[in-house]
Amino acid sequence: MSGSTSNNIIGSGSDSIVLNISEDQAQGVDAQFTVNVDGQQIGGLQTATASHSAGQDESFTFLGDFAPGAHNVTVTFANNFLYPGTSGDRNLYVDGVTYDGQTVSTSTTPIYTSPLFPPNSTGGDYFGNAVFGVNDTTPMAGGGSPTTTPGPVAIGSGADTLVLNMAEDPYLGDAQFTVAVDGQQIGGTQTTSAIVSQGQAQQFDVSGNFGPGNHTVTVTFLNDLIGGFYPAGTPGLPATGGPWAIDTQDRNLYVMGASLDGGPQPSSSAVPWELSGDGSYSFNVTAGSTPGAGVSAASSDTATITPTTVAGTTSASTSSSGLTFVAPATTTAAASTTTATTDTTPTVASTVSGATVSTPTVAAATTSATDTTTTAAAAGSGQAWWNYHQNAGGGWFHHG
Repeated sequence: MSGSTSNNIIGSGSDSIVLNISEDQAQGVDAQFTVNVDGQQIGGLQTATASHSAGQDESFTFLGDFAPGAHNVTVTFANNFLYPGTSGDRNLYVDGVTYDGQTVSTSTTPIYTSPLFPPNSTGGDYFGNAVFGVNDTTPMAGGGSPTTTPGPVAIGSGADTLVLNMAEDPYLGDAQFTVAVDGQQIGGTQTTSAIVSQGQAQQFDVSGNFGPGNHTVTVTFLNDLIGGFYPAGTPGLPATGGPWAIDTQDRNLYVMGASLDGGPQPSSSAVPWELSGDGSYSFNVTAGSTPGAGVSAASSDTATITPTTVAGTTSASTSSSGLTFVAPATTTAAASTTTATTDTTPTVASTVSGATVSTPTVAAATTSATDTTTTAAAAGSGQAWWNYHQNAGGGWFHHG
């Protein structure tokens, strides 16, 4: 690419990651993205302005102090847009990567989608990020690198620690939840402000005397809220079964990962997991041999312990693997609504390949693209909901 427009410098430190970025704008809105190094976000949400079609690119330099050895640099596309019948297909392109002056990539890596669960998603056609392996050969200079990921929170006390990573889709406030281990609630109501679409996750260090072996962790989402719904007949949405929540007006909670005393992450069917409505989700963790492993310097939670059982919640789990949703029976409507509405966000099967594919009769966003609509049955919910649009490059948008 040619025609570099600027050099944006984010963070501080002796190591540098230089990304050459370009975009396809849609509906007057530029492409946005975040950068993570080994899962730790550097800086905040970035905006690309260089036109890919015009042969431009824009330089972004991310600074930090990273230890010698291998690291993964993850670029996450935050605001994909593709809507049949309207103008524009927003895309992001990584046109080149260097690390400490060494060339990592000179080819263009397109990112056509935004992920469901950034930054955990690492492959496939709907994961919405690009991962580049780099190797650091310089000693750490100290000073660290700034991050916009919300700080960790300490809950409870005891010899064992459950490290729980959480995120949210905020809407008129942040997502709130409680945590229980083997049916015993630890601490009070928790609040996360880590935004999943920006590649963030917030660590909650849940301490207690749990002991070795397997344990059941239950996360209960307390304050689901939907403020608006797509109108009936919106292209790409099922004709029946709605209403479908507007993405930007739908508060959700995500369990991004968990480990107990340094033990393994739960199976892929357990995390990452989205709770799209009020209710509980339970999964198993196996204790490791290192109590307190992974604990961060955290602020203490002084909230009052509340009853173990939250009235009106439901438990849900499936045996499927991969990206999974909890489909609640009901959700809380926005303040202006007097009647509760049904939130039909489903449990999604582990692979898109098992879904039924049909071709809708809508105009493709680009003349060379072919739009398809994929619908997968909501496991355990009795509803067919999962819907996304994918062009030849993989662009899609997600409802609810």
